[in-house]
Amino acid sequence: MSALTLQFTQAGLDALMTATQRGFKGKISHMAFGDSDYTPDKTQTALKGEKERVAIADTDYSDGEGCSLKIAGKFDAPIEYAICEIGVFIESPNYSGEGEPELILLGVYSKPNTTLGYRTPDVKVLQWLTLSLAQLPSESVEVKVGVDNLNLIVDRELADMTLVQLNTMQRQIEQELRLVALEQA
Repeated sequence: MSALTLQFTQAGLDALMTATQRGFKGKISHMAFGDSDYTPDKTQTALKGEKERVAIADTDYSDGEGCSLKIAGKFDAPIEYAICEIGVFIESPNYSGEGEPELILLGVYSKPNTTLGYRTPDVKVLQWLTLSLAQLPSESVEVKVGVDNLNLIVDRELADMTLVQLNTMQRQIEQELRLVALEQA
């Protein structure tokens, strides 16, 4: 994706500016995948072929300058499609009927005739994106990490592997203790 740049949307920039004028930071909270390839437009308000939307799972302000931001989303739904567009969403100050903040499309990655990846039901995708914040007002955004952030995720596979390793270590210690007892006898 190095050749792609994030196309900011007018609706996303307007929401960001509104938050900034009220003394708040815009909260980047979700990422989405879609299966339509095209040239993104600043008038967009949605992905053209959205398939999955997830809360941001992790973030990293790694450059120390504040001009770029890394975000990650964990996509694990049991569906299959070609990933041709990626959207980044910001929370609106308005709330839906369920009490959740409305999400506004902040920006889109896509390119005509370009597949960015492929989703299969058996593969979980951890997608990292680096967003350039140079075009945005200083200190105007923050990331809202979802409940399943990567610092807390313990998938079943990892938990099973940890249990196997602990059992192996216990057997090795018991064997060492028996060996020591035999040597002393």
